[in-house]
Amino acid sequence: MNYTTRRVSAVREALRQTLGRPIAFVLVVGSTAGLLATLALGALALWRAQPLEAPPWMRPEALVLAAGAAGEVDLAATQAALRKVATVASADYVGRDAALAELAQRKGLSTLGLADLRPNPLPDAFQIRFVAGAPAEAVEAAVVELRKIRNVDSVEYQAELYRRFSLLSQLAGRLALLLAASLTAFLVIGVALAATYWVRIDREEVRVLHLLGAEPAVLRRPYVYAGAMSLLAAAALAWWLVVTASAWLEPAIAEMAQQYALHWTPNPLPPWAGALACLGSALVGAVLASAGARRATRFR
Repeated sequence: MNYTTRRVSAVREALRQTLGRPIAFVLVVGSTAGLLATLALGALALWRAQPLEAPPWMRPEALVLAAGAAGEVDLAATQAALRKVATVASADYVGRDAALAELAQRKGLSTLGLADLRPNPLPDAFQIRFVAGAPAEAVEAAVVELRKIRNVDSVEYQAELYRRFSLLSQLAGRLALLLAASLTAFLVIGVALAATYWVRIDREEVRVLHLLGAEPAVLRRPYVYAGAMSLLAAAALAWWLVVTASAWLEPAIAEMAQQYALHWTPNPLPPWAGALACLGSALVGAVLASAGARRATRFR
């Protein structure tokens, strides 16, 4: 029996072991493909969301009202002092005239003639944005420091709202880590089962073949091919699921990212990524099946 004949015979035996049990093949390959697709979609979404930056509306903000009338306060010095406070990311000046003009343009207030008010009753103000993800306690301590700065009349800050948001963010982060760990564990288990499911060796039959002079590599070869085929089929199905789900979800996710000012890059997957993923999965399946078959055919 030459080189080609031995391997063709091993491929036939592998096909018999896999396709000869269609129900088991569909269940194992389908469940593994589902796990692979879920993990791939999660990893792809995380990749496309990089860099992970909180949008402006998720960052804690405060409004600092300056004391005194126009020209009575050194606003530049006040602004510089505000920026020096810990956890303050930016301090943008909002002049009283600009604030009154914005109010006058609002639909519900346009008929009141606010633009004609003289003198302007609004104070000069600074819009404070704190560092994204700053602890609620640190932000509240910074607000206390802002109130102590000279020429600051008052600081408007909704502490309770940010505390609730911070708690929800921490809970969401921990749940995401738990979900990622669970999916990874299920993936490892699913891949191992898919690759080794076909390694059900009749040890007595193998022992007889071994006594007849069959080489260990020849005994393992059909099971190695079966493990590679099973994971190759699972990876191909998973890739199809990823492509289909991405095309279905892309318009909604892109629209949500635009509406909520979230970072979302175009699909970065090249066309050859699917073939590479399938080949890599087949290699992993072959290695795992080879290890299982090596243990099962070990004779003492």
